[in-house]
Amino acid sequence: MEAYPPDYIDHNLPLILLSGLGSDPQPDTQDKIAPDGGPEYPPLRDGGVEIISDFPLLTDSTAERVLNALLSEDATGRPWNSKSDGARAGTVGYKVKRVGRTYTLPPRKGPALPRSPPPSDASGGPSHNTASPVMLHSPLSPLTPSSPTFPDGIMTPQWVTKHQRLVPAAFINFFPFTTDTNMASLRDNQLKIEINSLRKEWVASGYKTRFIVALLCEDGPLPEDANDRIGSIRRATNLDLRSVFVLQPEPSQSDISEFIKALFANLQSPSVEYYRDLSKHARRKKNRGTIPPPTAPPTSGTSQTLPLQGWNVRYDFKLGVFAEFRQEMDAACRSYETAYEGLFGEEVFEMIAGWSSRFNDARMLADILAIRIIRCLLWTEQTASAVRIWISHKNRIKDIVDRRGKGTNNYGWEAWEARWSLLMAQTMHRAEISSLIVPDLLGSVPDLHKTIYAMPEKAVPIGERIRPWEYLHHEGYWLRYAAKHTERRRQLAENIPDEDRVAPTQPTSSLSRSRSTVHDTYLVPEPYNEYPMSDQPGLAHSKLILGLLETSTEEFSKRQQNRMVEQLKLKMAKEHMRIGQWKDALAILRPLWPQLSWRQNGWWELMEDFAWTLRECAFQAEDGETVLRVDWELLNHTFTMRQGWCYDIHKSIEKLPAVKPKPVVVLKGEDSVSCLAASFVFAKSEGNVGEPLQSQLVIRSCAHVGSLPIRLTEVKIGFEGSIRPIKLLASKDATPSSSTGCEIISVPLQDSANLDASNVQSPTAGLAFMVGFTNLSFGPKQTRAFNLVSVPREPGEARVASITLRIEEENFDLACIISEQNRDESVWWKMGKQRPIARRTGLDRDTSVSRILPKPPKVRITAPKLRNHYYTDEKVVLYIQIDNEEDEAAEIDVEIKLFGHTGTSATFSWINETATDSAPKDVSSSTPNTPVEGGSSTLSKRRTVGTLERGASRTFSALFTNTSQPLDYEVEISAFYHLVSDVETQIFKTVSLDLSFIRPFEANYEFLPRIHPAPWPDFFHFEDSPSEDSEGKEQEHDGLQQLWCLNSKMVSFALEPLIIEEVSVSLLGITAGNVCKIGTEILKSPETPELGPEELRESEFTMEIQRLALDDRHATTLNLSLDIRWCRPVDDNNDPHPSSSTTSTLPIPRFLVPLGEPRVLASATPSPNLPGFLHLDYTLENPSLHLLTFNLTMEASDQFAFYGPKATALQLVPLSRHTVRYNLLANVKGTWIQPQLAVVDSYFNKTLRVLPTEGMRGDKKGVLVWVDAEG
Repeated sequence: MEAYPPDYIDHNLPLILLSGLGSDPQPDTQDKIAPDGGPEYPPLRDGGVEIISDFPLLTDSTAERVLNALLSEDATGRPWNSKSDGARAGTVGYKVKRVGRTYTLPPRKGPALPRSPPPSDASGGPSHNTASPVMLHSPLSPLTPSSPTFPDGIMTPQWVTKHQRLVPAAFINFFPFTTDTNMASLRDNQLKIEINSLRKEWVASGYKTRFIVALLCEDGPLPEDANDRIGSIRRATNLDLRSVFVLQPEPSQSDISEFIKALFANLQSPSVEYYRDLSKHARRKKNRGTIPPPTAPPTSGTSQTLPLQGWNVRYDFKLGVFAEFRQEMDAACRSYETAYEGLFGEEVFEMIAGWSSRFNDARMLADILAIRIIRCLLWTEQTASAVRIWISHKNRIKDIVDRRGKGTNNYGWEAWEARWSLLMAQTMHRAEISSLIVPDLLGSVPDLHKTIYAMPEKAVPIGERIRPWEYLHHEGYWLRYAAKHTERRRQLAENIPDEDRVAPTQPTSSLSRSRSTVHDTYLVPEPYNEYPMSDQPGLAHSKLILGLLETSTEEFSKRQQNRMVEQLKLKMAKEHMRIGQWKDALAILRPLWPQLSWRQNGWWELMEDFAWTLRECAFQAEDGETVLRVDWELLNHTFTMRQGWCYDIHKSIEKLPAVKPKPVVVLKGEDSVSCLAASFVFAKSEGNVGEPLQSQLVIRSCAHVGSLPIRLTEVKIGFEGSIRPIKLLASKDATPSSSTGCEIISVPLQDSANLDASNVQSPTAGLAFMVGFTNLSFGPKQTRAFNLVSVPREPGEARVASITLRIEEENFDLACIISEQNRDESVWWKMGKQRPIARRTGLDRDTSVSRILPKPPKVRITAPKLRNHYYTDEKVVLYIQIDNEEDEAAEIDVEIKLFGHTGTSATFSWINETATDSAPKDVSSSTPNTPVEGGSSTLSKRRTVGTLERGASRTFSALFTNTSQPLDYEVEISAFYHLVSDVETQIFKTVSLDLSFIRPFEANYEFLPRIHPAPWPDFFHFEDSPSEDSEGKEQEHDGLQQLWCLNSKMVSFALEPLIIEEVSVSLLGITAGNVCKIGTEILKSPETPELGPEELRESEFTMEIQRLALDDRHATTLNLSLDIRWCRPVDDNNDPHPSSSTTSTLPIPRFLVPLGEPRVLASATPSPNLPGFLHLDYTLENPSLHLLTFNLTMEASDQFAFYGPKATALQLVPLSRHTVRYNLLANVKGTWIQPQLAVVDSYFNKTLRVLPTEGMRGDKKGVLVWVDAEG
């Protein structure tokens, strides 16, 4: 945009002038200079309207803060789009400037012509005819003789300058408002006089600028009559409420912001109306349809006036500018388009001669109209329409320049093409198209390709085809075109004849006139300045091209268009080379070379051009490392062979000065087009430790035919896994071969530790390489296959990590590392009948990988006498037998791992077998637990077996304890050993066992009441004399006693019969203050020697519970467990460790015994003499300290007849019991009868439940008594 006048091309904003702020009385004198650096225009001193004021400027801190805040609202630098304001829709930005108190406006009319004396009549006397009055026009009008457009010019940039820089839409006058009440009247009157004077001058100027007064209150408290004073000033100066603004004293920054916001919001509507009135004035002139008479007619025969069509173009341009001032971009676009079409009409552009200066003026106006149309379209993001306008304007200008101008085959036209592309890029940059903006965080943008070009707007008709170049591409696309045309401009400038490249001595010479008719100098220097003779400075074309290419590259790089970036950087490098900047060119190309996309995509011609360019830069910059990198790839026959070039990698940098240290180059095979290809193939996919493993290394030369042989110093093959690296060294007695076929060589490998250091010419000779010597010289198209044999020492996966081809010379070192092999080169070379032949191998496998299996172990591990299952609480002895079936003796260690070990699970330990085993003393050790998922860990213990001869056997045993939990364990038994003759090869054998522990028994329990036979304490009987044998008896307690029975039904869950030795009940805990005596087992089920699977064993245990104190009222809680001592049946296989007794403990639910509550116990005794006759006793117990009364009622039944009280009342004193007997005669035999005795506590009205005792049952209704069928 720099080539065009700034005001001519910039976006137009309403002009707001600030007067009275700041210390500089003339802050904006630069705006009085014409855009081209010429004299001041309009002539402000002579014909301008001067607004004079000698009022002091406001320079205090508040004024400076207000000024800075106002200037920060200047919208000149904001993006050219509708989203830039950030406020509500329809908001207009402003161009804000500061001026002094005195300001000069441009004149509205041009200067008057000097008066000439009136002509005389025929008699010689003065003529009495009155001359027509002279009509004055605008100083910039084509009708004014002093105007730059007189008489036939259409438009001048100075007209836009007038409205954008000189004539404001609003003029804001800042004055102080005193808070001193003593000086208030004087200061207010001065303000009234000053404001009225300024208003009169503005009215007299004829401009309709909005006159605004802003009062800044001085520091101090605001007086109460401030509003009255302000109203008085406003009325005296005839200002309305929207023309006076007041800022309070000592304002904060937020107060200033609110003040400015209100000020600019108030100016929105007046500013728009100001430019709308100017539009109406221009439209009225256009609608007149006539041309006003000029101030003075042009000279006859030398010039012509502007036609009506030209005037319409002028008016439409004005309408567009005024609409742009109002930010009505749609209306502005329509006016610009109308002016543009009118400009290219037959009566305007077509009528201007190509040699006339008006032709270039019209071209500039056409460019300005086109770029303003494009800006209006981009304002609303009509991208496709904007590109079409850009293309259409280029074609129309080219057509008219070819027809009426000086043609397009000259440097001036190419300069315009470059400028037109650059102008599009700059306009897009200012417009900030949202769809083309690249976000800062590229990692979060999945659709980065969508920012390459903008999709067409919806206004494009459906079905209309949009050509690819009609999409709006990003700025780099247009900058690339600008660089391309700049190169063409330089090329055409170099063809300028020598006589035109010499500056003329006289500007008006005929030579100068002939140049003007040949060379197009529109916005470009003259030929002698464009491309002068070699001894004179001219235009720096290379600098322009490099700047455009660099900016374009940045845009393409932002969008990851790497191929275009590489192309543009190659052009930049060539441009640096053109001007001799070799190091700069090298700095551009060298980073691109390793990851060049043309190499990956196989674009060899482009890559070859890149390579030779890079090599030339590196050679001139004496960069030997880069020369070697490029020569290594250029030696490949894929590229075109350059005639006369010596292809010898060993002499690549011999013409460069020697440097120390010498260059060291490391190349990656996958990132370069190597002149040597290498592959490594395993013969088999699997191998074994300690056994030979066949492999083949194939090296093939891809060098140009006619190139010199490549002599490798060494070849290294590195592996991932258990194979030692291999190094092939060049043998000194090897002779070069001229054969182009394949040669198969078997290379014996030796341990590098056994070689003399003088024979291994490598700094890595001390490493544990397997070394071989062979011929490593390769001519063009020559292939060698090296058969190699390795012996792996450890199991695992062996993979080829890298193949390194190394050349070591006196002046450089070069290494090519191949870490990724091509599967297509997986061939195995074998000797045929006449010549070697290649066979494809490994179609179904990765030939660079071989799985090394452990050496097959011949030590056998068995676990004799292992049971399928074990029972909880059982101590398990695990027998481990080791048999050596190797061909020789072996050193063996045995390790047991128990998986799933926790703090409460099983543990194990080795059993020292000194009596039956000749092994040394137990030297087992436990390794630390290894945490695993789920909170469990692994417990491992190892034991040394020692030397086990061939065919020998040895047995060990391990004891597993703490098996109280029913869990499944995985036991891993491993034997680690090595043969006595081969200590390096470690062999191991592992077997896994499952140990399952289950519970052998489950039981159900019942807690049944019984009647204690001992009498209760009696208040009326006390024995104070101790018995004779009291000392030998247990201590007696005074508390109450109760008898209970624990019934257990135990079921065997074992999978085999078990011998039950003893069943007992253990007291784990009892409530304090009570004692409990537990009897032995009373077996209720039939007694058997063994308890088979799912068989039942029913037992009863009597439990006598007594309080220690008679007045203890608390309930008693019992915690019990059932202990079962059992063993397995004795086997007949002479087990050295026979089955021992095991005690399994079953938990019993906690029982609650309410010793302090009254209860009723029923007991029945059949008569031995009379069948069906029963004695039914009801024992009522009162263990409390209260006198209790019970009502007893026996219900009649058809099953029996009873003798006893039908209903009675019974009183029990504290700590007593009483028995009530009923005699029953049953009329049924062999069945259960159910007497119903209701016992009710008369005080609490609570019915007590009758509890059955031995030989009875109970249900919800009461107790049941069995009646025998026989007496």
